Amino acid sequence: MLRNIVQSDTCVPLGMYRRVSMDKTLKGVASTWREVEEQVKEQDEAIRHLVATDPELQRRGGVLVRDYCDNDTPASDPFIVRDDFEALLRDLEAGVIHGVVFLHSDRLARLVYDAARICRVFEMNPDYIGRSVEGSVDLSTVEGRGMFVMQATMGNMEIGNIKRRTKRTNGRIARKGAMHSAPRAFGWGDDRKTLHETEAPFLLKHVRAVPGGLKVGTFRTRLVEFGYTPQLQKNSRSEGRREVQHSVAEEILTNPRNAGFRIYVPQDVRRSSGRLWLPDFIVNDPEGNPVMGDWERICSVDEFWACVNEIKRRKDDRKEGTQTEVHDTNVKYFLSGIARCGKCLSPMWSNPYTPGTSSYEKWGFRYACLTNQGGCGGVTRCGPPVDDLVEEAFLTGTRQGLGEAVEKAAEEVDETIHDARLSEINDEIDQVNERRKARRISMSKALDLIEELEQERDQLKKKKGNLSQQKKKRELLSPDALGEWPTLSMAEKRARLTQSIKSVIIHPMGRGKRFDPEFIEIVWREEDDEGTGATKAAATAE
Repeated sequence: MLRNIVQSDTCVPLGMYRRVSMDKTLKGVASTWREVEEQVKEQDEAIRHLVATDPELQRRGGVLVRDYCDNDTPASDPFIVRDDFEALLRDLEAGVIHGVVFLHSDRLARLVYDAARICRVFEMNPDYIGRSVEGSVDLSTVEGRGMFVMQATMGNMEIGNIKRRTKRTNGRIARKGAMHSAPRAFGWGDDRKTLHETEAPFLLKHVRAVPGGLKVGTFRTRLVEFGYTPQLQKNSRSEGRREVQHSVAEEILTNPRNAGFRIYVPQDVRRSSGRLWLPDFIVNDPEGNPVMGDWERICSVDEFWACVNEIKRRKDDRKEGTQTEVHDTNVKYFLSGIARCGKCLSPMWSNPYTPGTSSYEKWGFRYACLTNQGGCGGVTRCGPPVDDLVEEAFLTGTRQGLGEAVEKAAEEVDETIHDARLSEINDEIDQVNERRKARRISMSKALDLIEELEQERDQLKKKKGNLSQQKKKRELLSPDALGEWPTLSMAEKRARLTQSIKSVIIHPMGRGKRFDPEFIEIVWREEDDEGTGATKAAATAE
């Protein structure tokens, strides 16, 4: 809140710096704005009284000409820029003002780095005035600058101690499962414990839909349509309604809170890690079991991990370059990448007709074997009739017997086959630690053994997650599950389709001929195929 106070050509121009903060103990009890106003008034009166009564300032003709005030801006956080503090430094260096008066050194600087920047200006300008109302700091003297830096150093040490105690306390609270102070999460009411009547069902529906193919981009679009508005972060410069970012939508879906898990992310980790994968920060009790929070949960534990594992798999596939189709967070075409050319067996991709042509008006797009994607370029076919044919064959096959085979296959998936070994690994880690404490093995040997066991545990947890995810996908092909087919997104339909159909072969049929289903071959997954293990149903499109 920089403002001019008075202009003078004959006196020494001074700035007054104030930093005011909301009292956190008054949040929800008293008006925080009133508390800030009182601080502004108190500091203003104290500084003006010093300037008006101090003999040295009166002798040199010190006059306040500028007011610098940072409202609710910590001086102890190196990640936060204080706008008026930076303006004060610029004006001191430029000679706009020849000094500054402040309440106490901790109001002006609480980091040694900031104190050094102030001292540098006063060392370069020995005639500048720098006085504190409290603390006896005089920046125009060597002793005063030494006192100023020392006070900043001691303040910085106390800040470090407070942060360490806070981190330890927050970790202890997290291990008890108690809720920590935080903004209201999407899906819960203002008390952050009971479920929101509209947000919770909306979130549950989409958590359950992710293993069935729902894309995070689709969920993001629906979040916007639902009316969700992200909370503006403190000190954000964005104006108006902020756009929902992809990472925000992903974080809502993968928040362990959805399943009742308690998480704890230290502030230093949150700042240094960029985007966080929240499932990695679930708090465990001494026995290694996840700590459950004291709030109502959105979904079951199995539903949560099925959602998380699917999103993690997609991220890993993109990172390793093993995805089978072009990455798209919001799929638009039913068979793009699934259909294959009958001449060269290369994947066929959606390709729009030229706007304004009769083909564009009638069909909109076609599937084409594209030379720039490694194909022969010899086969194209109008898209909608192919989509309709395959969709009808898939739904007919599912209703006539494919669903029963998949349901049976899902029952045969045992998600608990790795539980016994996971329990053994935890016991073995405890045994290694006991042997180390008894000095029967060295620290180096203990670390080697524990790292091997941890690696095996991580692999088994991943396999367990894949089994749960596989079972969930198989269940999506039951006739009952397909009852919601018309409401599914295109990505969800594709995910269900590929559980029972390996590919759709589009054979060449010559130019100018009408669409003929005989030239479309559906390749069903057989019992020994990787995937659902479902058998081909005796179903063909009429």
